[in-house]
Amino acid sequence: MRRLIVCCGLMLAALLPLGVQAQSSLFDPAIMAPIGWKRVEEAMAAAEKSGKKVLIDISAPWCPWCRRMQKEVYPDSAVVAYLKAHFEYARLNGEDNTRRLTFRGYDLTEAELAQALGLTGYPTTVFLEPDGTYITRVPGFVPTETFLQILRFIGSEAYRTQSFEEFAGKQR
Repeated sequence: MRRLIVCCGLMLAALLPLGVQAQSSLFDPAIMAPIGWKRVEEAMAAAEKSGKKVLIDISAPWCPWCRRMQKEVYPDSAVVAYLKAHFEYARLNGEDNTRRLTFRGYDLTEAELAQALGLTGYPTTVFLEPDGTYITRVPGFVPTETFLQILRFIGSEAYRTQSFEEFAGKQR
C-alpha cells in the first residue's frame, strides 16, 4: 500500500508541470488564431463601442471536446467571417481561480464568472448582449454547420421572435 501511495505521488509530481503548461495553452497564439480571441474584459469593452453581441467560449485546458471545437469549428472560414462581422468574442478558462477580472461591476475569477454564466460542462458557449445581459448558453461540442446556424440565430436577433427549431427549419 505504501509503495502505491509513493508511486502515485511521483506520477502526480511528474504530471504537475504539464497541467501548468496546459493552463496557459488556452491563450497560446497558435490556438487563438485565426479568430484572435480576446479576454472577457476586452470583448465587453469592444461590444460597448461596437454594439455587437458577445460570445464567450468557456473551455478547460484538459478538455478534448474544447480542443476539437478549436480545431474543427472555430477555424472554419464561414464561422470566422460571421463571428468577426456580428460578435465580439472571448475565451474564458472555466477552471482558473487565480486570474481576476471585472464583469458588470463585479470582481471575479475566471472560474467564478464561468459558474455565474451557467457553466455545467466543457465547452460551453455563452451569448450576451453588448451590455453583458445574458441571452443563452450552448453546452458541449457543436458541429460546424449547427454552430453556424446558432451564430446566425443569435446574430440576426431571430431568437427574439422564434425558437431555434423554427429558425433552423426555415434555413433548410
